[in-house]
Amino acid sequence: MCDFVQDGVVRFETVSAHSLALVVLHGTVMVNGTVMVNGTEIGRGGQLVQFGNEGATVGVEANNDATLLVLSGEPFDEPVVGHGPFVMSSKREILEAFEDFKSGRFGLIPA
Repeated sequence: MCDFVQDGVVRFETVSAHSLALVVLHGTVMVNGTVMVNGTEIGRGGQLVQFGNEGATVGVEANNDATLLVLSGEPFDEPVVGHGPFVMSSKREILEAFEDFKSGRFGLIPA
């Protein structure tokens, strides 16, 4: 997570073959000066900025106080199936997760 004050700037190198995404949690930022986010150069609170995985330098400049969540890692080259709070690799695994949850095999969360 990165917190920025207005006009704050950060640059970092991305790893080739890794996926990279920035989630703008609040505030507004400009990414690489020209990256288009939903038709504009500005990323706003609640928006996701995705990059290719060729490796590059990414620059982020805060237009006002802002918080970003930086996500990066090796691509997950498997099917992804989501339903409710569960994300698995197949519909069968989703059904198993629901059964495990209903039967209490997920453990207890203390109050």
